[in-house]
Order: sequence, then structure tokens, then C-alpha cells
Amino acid sequence: MRLGSVAWERAAEVRAAGDGWQRAGAIDRATHEAVRTAYPDPCVTPSAVWRLLTAAMVTAVVLCTLGAVWVATKPDTVGLSLLLAGFAGAGLVATEGLEASPRLARRGAAGATSFWGGVFLLVGLGVFLQDLPRVQSEHAINAVLVAGVLVWAAACWRWGNPLFAALSAVSLFLFLARVPLGRPLWVLAGAALAGLAARRTDHAAWAPSHRRAAMVLLVMGVTAPYVAFNVYSVEVQWIEGFRQFVPGPIAWPPALFVLSAIATAVLPLAILVGAWRSRRTLLLDTGIVLLAASLVTARHYVHLAPLWVVLTASGAMLIALALAVERALRGSPGGERAGFTADALFSDERRQQMLLTVPVVAALTPAASPAVAEEPGFTGGGGRFGGGGASDRF
Repeated sequence: MRLGSVAWERAAEVRAAGDGWQRAGAIDRATHEAVRTAYPDPCVTPSAVWRLLTAAMVTAVVLCTLGAVWVATKPDTVGLSLLLAGFAGAGLVATEGLEASPRLARRGAAGATSFWGGVFLLVGLGVFLQDLPRVQSEHAINAVLVAGVLVWAAACWRWGNPLFAALSAVSLFLFLARVPLGRPLWVLAGAALAGLAARRTDHAAWAPSHRRAAMVLLVMGVTAPYVAFNVYSVEVQWIEGFRQFVPGPIAWPPALFVLSAIATAVLPLAILVGAWRSRRTLLLDTGIVLLAASLVTARHYVHLAPLWVVLTASGAMLIALALAVERALRGSPGGERAGFTADALFSDERRQQMLLTVPVVAALTPAASPAVAEEPGFTGGGGRFGGGGASDRF
């Protein structure tokens, strides 16, 4: 990443932490203002709604322009690959220009141009390889997947988008699924990826976005072995299904199904224990999701009740467990036990705002909040904004 972008990210993280500390009552207004003065952030950061809408508009413009050029020129296969390569280069150049501007770096356009630049580059490579007479389609797909690992990893390292880290990991595991011994390779690659990423999630020398990308890789690293060991995945040979030329269904030994069943039950619990010890909320959420997947898998083999009954009972048990944990934490001295607290932190508020973004974007034209309607005696809020799903910190 550019040194300027890293400095902007660090300043934004400190300012966001200062906002949370003030909301929690840990610091007073004077200290909060001193933090914001000491760490100025020149970037314009709209709300998540506007960033998503901007990315959608840029996507529409890029795709429509590509379609218009393609219809006007009607290129052959080689010409199409060159056209896609040209649009990929234009997208990457545009991303560099947007990321260098503090007024445009966080508006969502840079994320859209970088994403479509990578997509066009990989699709253009695939079209070019498919046109070569000596390259089989299987080899072309494998080459595109390997290129995807490198392209998305380079994009994540350059621009710090955690989505690109996820795309790079997905490309890696899809490639491993297409080679012999793909299932053991999933286990080994997932364990190695989780081990490497876990050491970088709190690495101070890395930019905040790179640390978030490492957290994404950690989650995908622990998920891949679970998928490889899942007894249902072993039975239906889900990973092996990514290979086109398979001699036939593999006759697994009965002992493998027993070991897979044990791993299906044990791995989510091990992930939950690791998340509890490391205090990583995202890893804790991953363990809960995988535990729910194990319950659904168990329901597939042991018909105790209809699926909706199992899911409802599981949800009720999780709610009861959450209420019990919250009550135990609030009853502890100082409302804290073993580093955990029931008090809401500023990170929880930011997550809630991100979740509220989804229905707002889906509606596209939400009604203005009645809380911002001007009434008699209304006085301005000093530059605060509202309505339309936007937060008061535009």
C-alpha cells in the first residue's frame, strides 16, 4: 500500500477508537478533541450506503461501456481478450489515481474499479488460453485459478481490500480441489493459511486493512479443514466433484466415515475454544456457524425431528446460552470476567450500522426518518446529518 494510504488508515482507526471511548465514557470531550487533533484524517468518508451506491454506479458504467465497445467492434476471440486486457489496465490505473486522492479514496469507486480490473484480467486470460489449440480447457481453468490467487493477493496487498484476500483464498482452494489428493491438500493448505494469518492479525507493522485481510484468511483457513473433514462432504465427494475427469465414485473405507463424523463434531468446538482464548469475535462467530452446520449434518444422518424443529431448538438454545452468559457477566465484579464484558463496545455499534446498510440499499429509496423533521423550536445540530439510513457522522 501507499505510505499515505497507510497513514490515513491509521489515523481513521485511532479517531474511530476515540469516538468509541467517548461514547463509553472512558474519556471526556476535551481528550476526545485532543485525539482528533493529534490524528487528522484528510479523507472524505461517506456512509456505507453511499459507498455501496457509488460502487454500483461505477459498476454499471464500466459494464455498459464494455458492452457498447464490444457491440460496436465485434472482436474475435483474440480481440476480445485484448479488449478485456485494455479495460483491466484502465481499471487498475483508475484505482491508483483514486487511491492517491484523499477526497476519492473511500467513496467506493476505487473498490469497484479494482475489482472489475481483476475480473477483466482473469477473464481475458481465460479467453486467450481457450483460443490456443494446444491448451486444453482443464489446463486453462487451472491456469486462471492460479492467476487468480496471484492477482487477488497482489490487489489485496496493494489496496488493502479484505475482499481480495477472500477471493485469493477461494481461487487457491478451487485449484487444489481440481488436482489429485485435493481433500488432503485442503486440510494442509487451510492449516498453513490459518497458522500464518493468525500471526499477522495483530501485527503492528501492517496496515489496518492488511490486518483485517489476515483475519479473513484466518477464518477461511479454519473453515477449509472443516469442509474437508465434514462427513457429508466426504460422502457426496463434494471436493472431488470439482474435477472434471474422475474415474468414478471413490470407495472410502468405513473407518474414514467414523473419523469424519468425529471431526465434524470436534472441529467447531476446537475453533470455539481457540476463539475464546484469543478473544477474536469473528473467529467465535465462525465457530458458531460451523457448529450449526454440524448440527444440520447430524440431522441428515439421525432423524430425530424435522429440520425446522432442529433449527428452532438450536436457535432457542443459543439464545438461552447468550442470556445466561450475559447474566453471569453482569453479575461479576465490575461486569467483567476473564476479559469478557457484557457492555456494548464501539465495534458492536459499527457492526450494527453495517447490518443496517443491507436493507437500506435494498430499498434504494427509503423514507426520511421522522426524527429529523423540523419542528417549532428546532435548532441545528452543528453539521450533523440524518435520514435515508445515513448516520450522523457523514
